[in-house]
Amino acid sequence: MARKHTIVGLGEVLWDLLPGGKQLGGAPANFAYITSLLGDRGVVASRVGTDALGKEAVRKLETLSLEIAHLQRDSQHPTGTVKVEVDSHGQPVFEISENVAWDFLEWTPEWESLAKQADAICFGSLAQRSSGSRQTMLRFLQAARPEALKFST
Repeated sequence: MARKHTIVGLGEVLWDLLPGGKQLGGAPANFAYITSLLGDRGVVASRVGTDALGKEAVRKLETLSLEIAHLQRDSQHPTGTVKVEVDSHGQPVFEISENVAWDFLEWTPEWESLAKQADAICFGSLAQRSSGSRQTMLRFLQAARPEALKFST
């Protein structure tokens, strides 16, 4: 039996607030989920608030059988959201909330250990908008094994 690869979704976890209701999203988290569906170890490395949306995100990720041990909790900043509306031409319009939990990713010994285990890292471009998260993500990528695949969404 082939070994499971460790695939890390590094960056944003957020709620898309759609006209028809909210959906958990964030490209890195979505990537980790899809890889877990394909039989590998999908790990979400992100940050959510300790607010109601953050708690709901944790529950949702757990029900999707994703590893959340590397999901940081933030008591100072809310869980990320993206308000999505459709304009008069049928085109989506996005309002991305700022100063949210994933804007404050922290480098930890646990994240360093995860980086060294990763076979592939899908890192978000949106989470790089804040210098602190960008530096944390860079450290994560630098700590990964040279043969680990690294790509941005």
